[in-house]
Order: sequence, then structure tokens, then C-alpha cells
Amino acid sequence: MPGAAWRLRFGAEVLRELGRHAQRGLLSRESVGQLYAKDLTGKTVVVAKATRLKPSWASWSRVRFDVQQAMREREQLFRDGWHCLGFWHTHPELDPMPSPEDRALAAEHARAALTLTNGMVFVIVGTRPLPSGLRVWCHTGSDLITMTVETPNVAYVSTPLAAQSPRHE
Repeated sequence: MPGAAWRLRFGAEVLRELGRHAQRGLLSRESVGQLYAKDLTGKTVVVAKATRLKPSWASWSRVRFDVQQAMREREQLFRDGWHCLGFWHTHPELDPMPSPEDRALAAEHARAALTLTNGMVFVIVGTRPLPSGLRVWCHTGSDLITMTVETPNVAYVSTPLAAQSPRHE
């Protein structure tokens, strides 16, 4: 993407893991998890791990998770050298878009992480086969910025974050 200072590359295993949870059946329920990378210093940040959080409640069109469980997972994986980039979850639609509840959740988590990062990645897995069913955003705490999937496994950050790179301590 023109002007972008960094991009995300989704590893093949991550795409397979996300694809395993796509909602393709009438009785399927939404799934949710977190995305991790080992190295945040390059121009390309590789999303190399996707975990699944145990939902505290899930239906066909909504999912809730235990935030404390998510924090414990982050702390454990951080000790092993993994940095949490953000969340993924599924939607039962071809071209998923964040709901108002999704937007509020992304904003809340991005604001909470502002001392550690410039933004949180927010991924929705739709029903199309991946990577075409993958939608990616970055929330800065104030803006939800669409990231364009330009190749089968790369999402580039759009220009509002061009002067920044992901920052984690």
C-alpha cells in the first residue's frame, strides 16, 4: 500500500488455523482468538501464531470471551518471546464487516494497549476460503483503519499509520 511503513504477513499455519474456524455451517458458532508475532522490528511483521480463546458464550452471530484468560495467555506467551498483535474472530458472512460491538471491543483493547503499541490488529474470518475471506483492520485507539490484503497472505497497513511501526515493550 502506498506510504505504508510496515505490513503484516500471515504465515501459512496461521491461515490454516483461522480457516479451520470459519463458520460454514448453519449450526456453527463464532470463534475468537489472539494473534502473535516473534519479531516486531522489521518492515514486515509475521503473524506466526493464532490461538483460540475458549468462549464464555458463543452463538451464530456473537461471541464473548474472558478478558482475564486472554491476558494470562498473553503473559505466558510473552515469556516465551511472543508479542500479541491483536484479536481474530469469525463471522457467518462472505465479506465480514465489524459490528458496532466489534468496533467498541477493538477500540477498548487498543486504548488499553496504547502504552505498549501504536495499534491492535483486528481480524475477521468470513465464510469465503482464505485468504479471500480474511478481513484485517488496525485500531489505533481512535480510528479503525482498514488494511488491504494485496497478496494471498499479506495485509498492508494503510497510510494513517505510515510514520509509525508497531511498538511493543
